[in-house]
Amino acid sequence: MLDDYQIPAVAILSVLALAFAYLYVRLRNVRTLLWLLGIVCTLIYSVTFWRVTMSVNSSMPWPFHGSLAPSSQWMRIVYQMMLVVATAFFLGSLSPVSFRLGKWRILYVFPYIVPLIVNSVLCNPRQQYAHGLQIAIYVVLIGISVIVAIIWSYKNPVVPVWIAETVVFCAAALCYRSFLLGNVYWPLRIGISGNLLMTALLVLFTWRRASPGVLFAVTGLVIWAIPPFMGFDGVVANGWILSLTRAWILSKILVAIGLLVLTMEDEIEANAAAGRRERRIRTELQSYAQRQLTARSLGNFDEQADSICAMVAAQSRFRRVALVLRNHSGHFVTVGSAGLDTAAVSALDVVLDRLTAEALMENLPLCIPGSEVRSLDLHRWLLPGEDLEQMHLTRFTAVLIDSTDAEIEGVLLLADNRDPAHPLVPEELLPVQILAARIRSARALSLTIGKLIDIERSAGACQLSLRLSHQLHNPLTVILGYGALLEERMPTGLEHLAVQTILLEARNIRSTLDRLGHLSRHGSERYVEFSVEELMADAEQLHRPDFLRESIEFTLRAPTDLPKLYGNQHRIRQALMHVLQYAIEAVGRVRGEAQKSIELEAEQQGESLRLVVRHSGARLAHPERVFHALDSGFEADVIIGIGLSLSAEILREYGGSIAATNLTPRGVCITLDIPIRAASPRR
Repeated sequence: MLDDYQIPAVAILSVLALAFAYLYVRLRNVRTLLWLLGIVCTLIYSVTFWRVTMSVNSSMPWPFHGSLAPSSQWMRIVYQMMLVVATAFFLGSLSPVSFRLGKWRILYVFPYIVPLIVNSVLCNPRQQYAHGLQIAIYVVLIGISVIVAIIWSYKNPVVPVWIAETVVFCAAALCYRSFLLGNVYWPLRIGISGNLLMTALLVLFTWRRASPGVLFAVTGLVIWAIPPFMGFDGVVANGWILSLTRAWILSKILVAIGLLVLTMEDEIEANAAAGRRERRIRTELQSYAQRQLTARSLGNFDEQADSICAMVAAQSRFRRVALVLRNHSGHFVTVGSAGLDTAAVSALDVVLDRLTAEALMENLPLCIPGSEVRSLDLHRWLLPGEDLEQMHLTRFTAVLIDSTDAEIEGVLLLADNRDPAHPLVPEELLPVQILAARIRSARALSLTIGKLIDIERSAGACQLSLRLSHQLHNPLTVILGYGALLEERMPTGLEHLAVQTILLEARNIRSTLDRLGHLSRHGSERYVEFSVEELMADAEQLHRPDFLRESIEFTLRAPTDLPKLYGNQHRIRQALMHVLQYAIEAVGRVRGEAQKSIELEAEQQGESLRLVVRHSGARLAHPERVFHALDSGFEADVIIGIGLSLSAEILREYGGSIAATNLTPRGVCITLDIPIRAASPRR
């Protein structure tokens, strides 16, 4: 060239090489490594090209001028080889497809580039024509690269095969024409331009956006591809050829800047996507945390399964969700689903019936590294022609729900990713893992609450039986006494037989009541010192599912300086629970927009501690009779009267009292007075 226009280009490429080195240190992937190698080769090429094409009129001092000397021939080979290697590395960086050779994985760019390197070493720009064996060697070298390029294009998932094959076959046709004319230098130029044009296509198909990075990179690659094809890279230029050559020199800088800008754009997009993902995960976690999962029994909990699955389908990245749990027989069944129709659920249950807990406890593959979520493929349990396979619903992301004894209790199945283009990360599956853990804990708590309620009901029934046995003993004593008198006055005859029958049945009833009373008595009632605040908090925790289910506003008020009670904590808790259960059932009958509320308050009244339960349900028709088991005044529900009568019986045994009053305009207030004792009562 007639000027030193390449000097600033070499300086800028040197700085950009440092930037690409830093980029590789940060990212450590194949693409940035090939970019770094490509920029280094481009830098070497630029320096040697500048030395070869430098004019004797250059302003640079000796020995840099005088490039037309014969000693520059080796530099021509170096810059020609570096140009081939650089363009091939840029091409391979955007299509890092590899094949396995033994235990090694080799990128297709290396077998593709080796024949081109040999060609660039053998080819002399000053002797572009050859004949005979020399042409055969060049044809074999270019043919090997073309074959590798064809195979490579089929393996490339970015650019459509037909486009890649078109570029390869056009380049091969031009090379064949050059060989027919005896020109062995032009096929090398065609290969270099083909590399650059194919790299430009890869940039377009990889990023698929109109951004500055894509514009810079594609423009630089296209300009870089033109002069080698037209033969303007080594001539003494002037006029418009000089302008084109200068643009060609700067195109390499434009390519490097474009690649850096693309990396920066990707980082910006990744940070924005991470921010959106973080906000979505936070929203998902908040939605799962606000959901109340407690219930009074396992049956009541499983009734919430459909709504739980609908919540997961609405908040997570999966459109189809199924909650699968083990039933009493040990088989897995779908208790709730979202995004699945009835036919899909039925087909899934057919396959799940063959699934065992041992199969789920096997080493199922991880869905993504760094997460405990598994991938479940149901193909191994499918029979030929089953509906689930025809529905293409056999692969699930499985979140295992294990029990406290490390057995598989169930599994949360997820399918139909909303955004398959963006791979899942462990953070996106963390909310469903936390939800699965909450489901496990909630089911265990529901089972415990159900057992506790059963125990309390059993204890209440025992107390009722004991009280009834006491109340029926007196009339039975009268019946037996008068029966004995009648038996003495009627020694014979039909009347005597009737009296004996009455006495026999009365004795059988008394024997039954004695056994019932014996079974109903508590053999060991421990008297301990306990806190009223803790007693009230336990009652609130136990009945919280009922408050949520009935949308009841519950208020708990207790001073912090209340004295502790000494007595049978279990019995006092039972009395309070019966009163709260009555209040919940009374408020649950409220319809319309009326307020539904229950208040539990504790206060000290002299030597007694008073527990007050107020509710906004219906008023009592006979407040004075609600604590009588057989005459409570309740017409529709006898169970309520029995519970209140048991509470009254417990408080009377303890030395306390209970009373009920109606509130205005609606509602009932029940007051429990419990004496404060400092020592164990005499028994």
